[in-house]
This record gives sequence, C-alpha cells and structure tokens, in this order.
Amino acid sequence: MPATSVMTTEQTTVTRRRPAPEDRRHHVPARSWSPQSPSPAPAIALITTGAHTGCPLVTADELGVPVAGWTYCGPGPDGDGPTFADTVEAFAQADGVGAIAACVDVIGTDLDGRALMRAAESAAGAGRPLVVLATGADRVIDAVLRQAGVIRVEGFDQLLDCAATLARFPRPTQPPGPVRIAADSAGAATLLADLARRAGLETEDAGDAPDIAELAARPGAGMLLYAVTETGSSGEWTAAALVEAARESTTPIGVVWCSSGGTETGYRLILQRSPEIATFRTLTNAVAAAKAYYDHCDHRFRIPSLVEDNAMAGVKARQILTSTGGPGTVRKRDTDPAKGLSESQTHQLLRAYGIRTPREQLVTSAAWAVRAAATIGYPVVMKASVAGLPSASAAGLTRTNITSASQVRENFKDLMDSAGRQGYGTLDGVLIGQQITGGVDTMVGIRRDDRFGPAVVVGVGGAYAEMLGDVAIRVAPFDTHQARRMLDELHCLPLLTNVGSDLEALADTILRVQRMALDLGDVLEGFDIAPLRVLGRGGGTVALDASARLIVR
Repeated sequence: MPATSVMTTEQTTVTRRRPAPEDRRHHVPARSWSPQSPSPAPAIALITTGAHTGCPLVTADELGVPVAGWTYCGPGPDGDGPTFADTVEAFAQADGVGAIAACVDVIGTDLDGRALMRAAESAAGAGRPLVVLATGADRVIDAVLRQAGVIRVEGFDQLLDCAATLARFPRPTQPPGPVRIAADSAGAATLLADLARRAGLETEDAGDAPDIAELAARPGAGMLLYAVTETGSSGEWTAAALVEAARESTTPIGVVWCSSGGTETGYRLILQRSPEIATFRTLTNAVAAAKAYYDHCDHRFRIPSLVEDNAMAGVKARQILTSTGGPGTVRKRDTDPAKGLSESQTHQLLRAYGIRTPREQLVTSAAWAVRAAATIGYPVVMKASVAGLPSASAAGLTRTNITSASQVRENFKDLMDSAGRQGYGTLDGVLIGQQITGGVDTMVGIRRDDRFGPAVVVGVGGAYAEMLGDVAIRVAPFDTHQARRMLDELHCLPLLTNVGSDLEALADTILRVQRMALDLGDVLEGFDIAPLRVLGRGGGTVALDASARLIVR
C-alpha cells in the first residue's frame, strides 16, 4: 500500500484488549514500571517582547518544557534594548540550547531586515532551529523567515511544542522518511493520519504490529507519532512502553496524550519526564510539530545552488538604462526616462538576461510597419512604445490580431493619433510583435523593500495576479529550490499543472529576474513582466508585456 494512500481503521490500530494476554501486550517490563532518574531534556531558549513576557514562561512550565534561557528584547527605557536579531544570534551560539522559541510583536517595525536574515541563517547554521510566533509581520517578512528556515506558529502552546520537539529530536544524517502513524484507538489513528496528510506530510501505514517497540524499531520512518486515548493503568502501560521504545530506538517518537485532564500519572510522571519523547496535548499541535521537524530537515538537507552571475548581462542592462530609448522625437507629456522605460527598452532589458520576448521590431513609419509584419509573420500585435508609460495595454495603446498590411497601416495611424490625444506627442515608435497563442498567463516582478532590498514576486493571472492576492515572494538572493517553492505556494498552481505548463522554465525565469534585481537594485524601483506566458512542457516562457520604474533621486 503506498505511503500516501488513505489508511483503514484495521491498518492503523495497534491491537490491544483488556485484559490482554501477556504475549499480546505492548512490549514493557514484566515488573511494575518505575521511572528512572531522567537525564535532562534538551532545553529551549525563549525570546519575548511586549505584553507576551509572562505567558510563554507559564505555558512552558505547564507543558514541562525546560527553558535554558529567557530574554526580553525590544526598546529599553533609554531606547537601547537588544534587537530581535541580536538576541537570536546570541542564543544561536549559546551552550545548552537545542532550539529557539520567539514570541514577538514588533517584528515588522523598526526592523533591520538584513540583520534579521543574518540572525536566522546563523541559527540554522548552528543547528538551533528558530520557531516564531509573531504579530506585525507582512508578506515580505513571512517570505524572509520561510526562506531562512524559520518555523512560523499560531499560538503559545504550539510555539513551545514545536520548539521542544526540534530541541529533543536528533538531527538525522539524511532526509527522514515518512511519518509512521499509530494509536491505541482506531478513530484517533485515522484522524491523526488525516491531519498529517492535510499538512502536506507523507504518512506510512503502521500495519498490524501490536508491539510498540517493533513499531519504533522498524526502519524506514522519519518519526513515529502515537496517540494515547486510554487513561488509568492502561494509559500508564502504553506510556511506559513508549518511553522504553524511545530509549532503544533511533526513530524520534512523538506522543499525543488525548485525555482532557493532563494530570494522569502516565502523562505527568512517565511521558513528560522522558527526555527522548516529545509530548503533546492535541493532535493538531503534534502534526504542527511534525511539520516543523520535516521543514527544518528539508532546509538542512537541500543543496543551495549558486545564483548565476552573468557580468555581461549587467553591463548591457546599464547601457540600455542610460540610452535615449529610440528613434522618436521629443515628448510633450511627463514621460521622463528617469521615471520609467519604454516598451522597447524593457524588452531589450529582458533579452539581456536571456528572457524570451516575441519576435518584434520597433518602427517609426507605416511602410516600415508593413515590412516588419511581413517579416515576423501574421497575425501580429502592435504596441505604442513611449518611456514612462507603465503599460501600453492599460493606456489603450495596444492592438492585437492584426492579419493584413492594410490593418497594419490603419492601426499604425490610429496608435499615433491616440497617443497624441493622450498627450504623449511623438512616440519612440510602434512595436510590431509576434502574436503568441496558447499557454497560461503569469507575472514575475521586482519589488524594492526598504528593509530587505530587492524582492521577487510571482503569481498566476498576468497583470491581475497581485490584485487577486495569490502571489509568492522571496528576497534576493535565493536559489533554484526557493524558486520552485514559490510556485508550490501559489493557490492557482493547478491552472498551470493541469495543462502541463513548463514549470521548469518558469522557475528559470524567476531566477533570471532575480539576477536583474541584484544587478540593478540601485536603480530599479520596480519591474513587472505581466503577462509572462507559460507554454506547454518544453515550450518555455514568453514575456508579452513588461514595465519598469526607476528610482528618482
């Protein structure tokens, strides 16, 4: 049975009956179980700000999570308190810290973005996972934390459960296998497996093994999640078996104690005192912690690829930015090239970075336009090209599906007249371009963030992608893995996958736009390719329309 398929009740239940014969019981000592003196559990470091100071400490005590150190960060009485980034870096180098839990409410204000990125990378490099419960964040900060391997959570208990799990579980030497789901009740096992799959985790059928030690020792799983629903002596026997299995096995074990009380011996005196086991009070927190563990491992084991450095592309791009833009004459309207580029210039910029545009020519007469259309091949698209015009399409200065020389002449005159009526005077010219059919419209753009510098955004829906709110962001520099993760985050991704779109080419275009952002970050305020047409697998991408905004100094 495939690991990701739906598991049946019979397949997920660890068989136990009361009273059960000795050979059918979970593997536990024949004598009454008595806890050994526990070795200290790996501890977490805790960072808090604002009104959150006491809550995480109280919750940590209730959950039995050891805290190696606690620091309040933020402005002190004299405005000179430690920053969040400083505090993270300090704990990343501290002894006795297995993970860092941060509960902050000022992460989006007065932020040194690059310092935050360095701190998150420092924590990851030191093997101290960083788990954050934060308010005041935005899409850019969310993207920065995600690409730096930071785990985001939604509550105090989840913050501490995830941090404690990451502190206790060993760092695997290779990417972990699927999550093995088991329970002492059929319903709990089925629900836990369903929650894990909905969180994007690969799950494994626990099979019909009645023995907990066997479940933990069986190779192939990255971790074992076990839900305990029984209380009293049965719950204590199960808890004891899980603790013993954790001592003997190299497979990390997480246990969900489903009783609402949380005061039972099996939970307080057996499970919570075991330094090897991660213990949870809810199924959702157990799944969140498992997801945090797998996300951390994914970040650790991915092999970063270098951002391609094409020096010639940068040289060509700056030559384009300093050029006058075309063969036209003086404009009447405020279309200063310092505030934007013409359509022709933006397409030259794209080609400098190896981003495909339609076959096209910039022309300044109707006769030239007819010759260009014949060379390119009908049907063609005609666009006005003028610096500072954000979008020829939005200004009504684009004509599509032109199929004859007479239509070319007619539309050339119409575009020139329309531009004049709108106050643009004489254009750089008119772009005669190949009309692209088929494919799915997306957008890729550059946004300048005052805290982090240039960021790259991608979405589905062409020029409407950001309006729809379905976009993914990364702050440069990032690698191929992150470019692909951006696509995975799009809710509208099925619009691309269902028609076999060339996602590899789209990820490559994202990286090329990133290279542009890194090269021209000091002069580009923003840049948009919208729409960027993604063709079928192997067909690549084509930038149909683009606009650039330059920094005005």
